[in-house]
Amino acid sequence: MIDRTIYYTDEENEDFAATHGRIRTRSVDEHYRYRRKNPVFRLFSFLLYRLVALPLIFLYLKFRFGLRVKNRRAVRRLHGGYFLYGNHTQYVADAFLPAYLSFPRRTNIVTSADAVSIPVVRQLVAMLGGIPLACTVHGRMAFLQTVKERTARGQVVAIYPEAHIWPYYNGIRPFSDASFCYPMRTGLPAVGFVVTYHRRRLFCHLPPLITVTLSDPVFPETCTDRKEMRDRIYTFMCETVRREDSYAFRKYRKKERTKSHDCNSCQ
Repeated sequence: MIDRTIYYTDEENEDFAATHGRIRTRSVDEHYRYRRKNPVFRLFSFLLYRLVALPLIFLYLKFRFGLRVKNRRAVRRLHGGYFLYGNHTQYVADAFLPAYLSFPRRTNIVTSADAVSIPVVRQLVAMLGGIPLACTVHGRMAFLQTVKERTARGQVVAIYPEAHIWPYYNGIRPFSDASFCYPMRTGLPAVGFVVTYHRRRLFCHLPPLITVTLSDPVFPETCTDRKEMRDRIYTFMCETVRREDSYAFRKYRKKERTKSHDCNSCQ
């Protein structure tokens, strides 16, 4: 039997993405082109997103994971832009799942600088709605302005607040309230979504089936600050994982710290 146990030391900062540490990260600053006005780029972006990516997303998620979605009406009844917050447990699926959940609206995903550090891939990421986090003050201002502009057009911005990928993890890791400043500043709602795993009845050795549960919208005016909004989304995520009894296809165990040998005890 294959051992699927993964050992970790830091649940907030450790990353198990296949590409972690293998990409020479490009700095994203105020010189990064968040706005693309070129009509040719926009045309290819539309065609790639609507005619290529969306059909492939549907087929991949349905046939690979047997995807089921609960409480989809939570986002269908929203008018205007909003923010999605989800747990980060898949390499490929997480890049496309938000677009599936928010269809037919255009969806953007906040990414790390790694996503735009590979020459050819960076153009595809931009065309498909990737918005990389900037590392400078002026860069962050441009990033925030881009988020505001796209949500003002009725688009969706998806965020993985856990930041790091833990494949098939069946829990919710701690995350800060930093990214919840976006809905608070724009006055737009936040919706949590939780990926839970369920063992297959047949072919149990294959990756588990996926169910995604959406929360009801959390509106900024109902929260005193971004911490309260974060806490409400986090509580929903934790309760959903417990209620759905998410299956541990891979087990994560924290490494125990080895105690240093005390020489004085030998004297």
